[in-house]
Amino acid sequence: MFNIRFFSLLIVLYSFSVNGQNTRFFVSAHQDDWQLFMNPNVYESIKNEKDKTVIIHTTAGEAGAGMGNDAHYKAREEGSLAAVRFLSNTFTTGAGLGAEMERAYVNLNNHKILRYQYRNCVVYLLRFPDGNGQGTGYELHQFKTLAKLFDGSSRDVPTIDKSTIYKDREDLEKTIKALILKEQAGGNTEIHLADTDQKINPGDHSDHQTSSKFFQAVAKEIGGMTLYLYTNYASAQLDKNIPEEGFLVSAAAWGVTTAHIADHRHYSTWDDAHNSWIGRQYFRTIRIPKK
Repeated sequence: MFNIRFFSLLIVLYSFSVNGQNTRFFVSAHQDDWQLFMNPNVYESIKNEKDKTVIIHTTAGEAGAGMGNDAHYKAREEGSLAAVRFLSNTFTTGAGLGAEMERAYVNLNNHKILRYQYRNCVVYLLRFPDGNGQGTGYELHQFKTLAKLFDGSSRDVPTIDKSTIYKDREDLEKTIKALILKEQAGGNTEIHLADTDQKINPGDHSDHQTSSKFFQAVAKEIGGMTLYLYTNYASAQLDKNIPEEGFLVSAAAWGVTTAHIADHRHYSTWDDAHNSWIGRQYFRTIRIPKK
């Protein structure tokens, strides 16, 4: 299993440099998921200037803390945005841009969503309430979560900043579809997600799993794209499989992320538990045929 996945990793990394005008969506339920589970694939995508990289953070990842000065959700968002800038500037000088990113709210299916852009990379922040591991949620948010929206046990789920309310599963799926269609560059489309096969990706967070289920449903509706399905928490128990350059870039991007979390007066996540995922990137691919 390890050798097959390692070989597929190399094939995918090389394909990034030869395919033209691709759009790659990386669905990252929390603001540190892509750095830990989907890198260096994110790096390889960003450094292809002709392609578009879209990172989507579905939840606020704030563990029920909500909004406020120096809020945890904001620290984590700033960590992700800083890591995007870092990766973008690894193959250019970075001169002239600095930390400035194009920031705007966009309207998708009558929902206001925050969007950032830095060169060829776009970041969306949907800010759903954190699902608390098993999808049970937190009292501050009336225990409403993505998982409950998906299975229909919750309706009218507001984002933590109260910028919009998602009525039901269909409402969010229509919004995701609008986002994908807006950002597609016209060439090949990939969506990178948590693997929902429990045998391959056991013990995963509910937010990872539910975000993946939402996007997989929309991908099947649209058709004509490739899904990349990643092992998340369980990858810490697998062998390191990332070549040296990818390992250095992944570790550095994680360091930038944790540094910005600490800059916002929260505990740095540079620790043994989180660092155990660096150097490991396991995924499989599924092709969704055109409709």
